[in-house]
Amino acid sequence: MLVDHQRGAPLAGSVTETLEELATIGQSPRGGTTRVAWSNELFRAYDWIGERMRELGLDVEVDPAGNLVGRWNVGTGKAIGTGSHLDTVPSGGRLDGAFGVVGALHAIALLHAEGFTPSRPLWVIAFMDEEGTRFNTALFGSQAFTGGPLADFADRADAEGTTLRSAMAGVGRDVERAGDAQSTDQLAAFLEMHIEQGPLLESEGLDIGVVTSIVGLRGYRVHLYGQANHAGTTPTRLRRDALAGAARVVLELREFARSRPDVTANVGKIAVEPGGANVIPGVADFTIDVRAATPDAVEELDRVVESTVARIAHDEQLDYGLERTFSLDPLELDATMVDTVERAAVAEGARWRRMPSGAGHDAMLVGRHVPTGMIFVPSRGGISHSPEEYTSPDQLELGTRVLAAALRDLLRTGG
Repeated sequence: MLVDHQRGAPLAGSVTETLEELATIGQSPRGGTTRVAWSNELFRAYDWIGERMRELGLDVEVDPAGNLVGRWNVGTGKAIGTGSHLDTVPSGGRLDGAFGVVGALHAIALLHAEGFTPSRPLWVIAFMDEEGTRFNTALFGSQAFTGGPLADFADRADAEGTTLRSAMAGVGRDVERAGDAQSTDQLAAFLEMHIEQGPLLESEGLDIGVVTSIVGLRGYRVHLYGQANHAGTTPTRLRRDALAGAARVVLELREFARSRPDVTANVGKIAVEPGGANVIPGVADFTIDVRAATPDAVEELDRVVESTVARIAHDEQLDYGLERTFSLDPLELDATMVDTVERAAVAEGARWRRMPSGAGHDAMLVGRHVPTGMIFVPSRGGISHSPEEYTSPDQLELGTRVLAAALRDLLRTGG
């Protein structure tokens, strides 16, 4: 059990310096940082961030779903939550997710420096497995935190065949107890800061995005089954080529997305069997990620994915399996929280605009249970999920000051 400190030591270094040091944990030989869910690298990052939390006087725990939570236990009533995630995509950038956690710690340091004492508790949360890279279980930690269904996740396996159940057991966690992490009834509000992961703020010369809504998402895993055969002796017209079918699905979904505003479609993972250079692929296993800004558009995407896979499988004489792996409807963020972020941006002299988020975030689950807001800072070139991900030190510091101002506003009144 940790000692309860109301105020700790200042956080050493700048936001950028903290992020750079954190990025060395899981640094990839190919460049970037790799910290996938339930990995040694991710828990090393937890340990490192946990120490920074303790330096600030926070009580630290890893909850039953693997979420890292630091609590500033002062004041009365329900807590204000802030944070993001520390897991990454393979060879990812140093900012995605991590900035929301590191920036929150530096925001607390700013509040400490000015002698501010909250009237209610403040929690900093690093949610487990926001990215879903390893087990196709995106937003697992925030799903557990908000009391969402988890049963379908337990036996999903990574590329080496390790199941989520097994990976959790390896670090002393029971997937059947992950739901014990449910804590939204202890929050009064939640605020997530993040890089934009798009080009809008940079293109308009702005400092801060005041997020008003978050896009809806659907994820699928598709299996196409044809017949493996000799590539040199089987006439093209007689082939049941699973990869050819997958290629048609990829291109048709791309063309559909191009024909609609605010719609995207992506196939990011694909594997074929048996994998010989002179063998017709008998199996194609791939993912589909589709997104849209409105509920009607998301429902249309559902129908399009299902009908496209079924039609192409029929045309190519393939059997198929289609599994929906995640489903999240668009979310309008709380109007009061949007106004709070806007006031904070104005108070810090930032150039800002209201805007939607085209990426999914933990906030989109938390925001279905408590008032939630989001702060964006610019991404150079709109690049994210890449070692080339970059936001200038000045923009990171300004975003952190805006977060501190918004938290100060939210923390003034207990209850």
